Amino acid sequence: MRGGMRSGRLRIAALGLLWAMAGQSISYPALADEKAASKPVPAVTLTALAQKVIPIAAPIYIRIFKEDSELEVWKARADGRYVIIKTFPICNWSGALGPKTKLGDQMAPEGFYSFSADGLKPDSKYHLAINVGYPNALDRALGRNGDFIMVHGKCLSIGCFAMTDELIEEVYALARDAIAGGEQRVPLHIFPFRMTAANMKLHADHAARATWTPLKEAFDDFTKTQIPPRTGACGGHYVVNPIAPLDGNAADACPSRLGKLLAMISPKKARKLAAASTPLIAEGPKTRTIENISAWGGSSAGAMMLGFTAREESSKARAKASAVDADNGGLKPFLDGVK
Repeated sequence: MRGGMRSGRLRIAALGLLWAMAGQSISYPALADEKAASKPVPAVTLTALAQKVIPIAAPIYIRIFKEDSELEVWKARADGRYVIIKTFPICNWSGALGPKTKLGDQMAPEGFYSFSADGLKPDSKYHLAINVGYPNALDRALGRNGDFIMVHGKCLSIGCFAMTDELIEEVYALARDAIAGGEQRVPLHIFPFRMTAANMKLHADHAARATWTPLKEAFDDFTKTQIPPRTGACGGHYVVNPIAPLDGNAADACPSRLGKLLAMISPKKARKLAAASTPLIAEGPKTRTIENISAWGGSSAGAMMLGFTAREESSKARAKASAVDADNGGLKPFLDGVK
């Protein structure tokens, strides 16, 4: 017994030393009855941050890749460059590649979004949720509508990005701690896929290709700088990394000279960042495949909706049978326009 206690204290001391190197006191695991929204970042991720000398309160950048069903979390180093911390599987999302355009189309959006503290939804019926910020200024200028597009738990989705409960807890905690550390808005950029030259060629004939030019530009700029792209909109389209911020209406004509401002990485810095950029890989299910993404249509949407409704009703029935309080029982889906 004493040996086990001594071994446990040594492990805690070693982890505390690593975290001290990152200039941050460690948060120990939460009690079992603590609310999901208050759970700390898991110890394995804290250790990875400490090894990269990155505080838990450092700003984050989130990228979602629909075709890959993956969500990446990047964190800022002291020099302002970002390194990838962890890649998470997205259990479920609905629709096909391409932007969301209207209420009820069951599409998940693509584009440049962000959220602040009020985008964190600890009381979500889907365990926890983060509002991605759809529609943004460009969506509204283009007449796109719909709302309540979330990253949430329960692996159930119509228009949202659904993860397992365990994984949304970690993503939520990383976002919560970055906001608590002073990040005013967390950039959350949603891409159809990793926008390499090979993938662009593979999807050369896709109907949504015309909307992907600024997404490709942002993807490439981030590769060159490892600083989250600054984005704005004018003339009814996105603008990536302009010299001056664009504060007008997204439908207004663009300035005659937009320019572009990038802080390129030197080859030496690129090698250093690459050495620090090996991510943790979370394990979890992915229900979308390239085949069912390509085959998405009215019948697919209807089938998913029926399955979604059946699971919701089943959840309600189980909750009623076990006398669970209504607030913790049946699920209310984050469908567009449903409050």
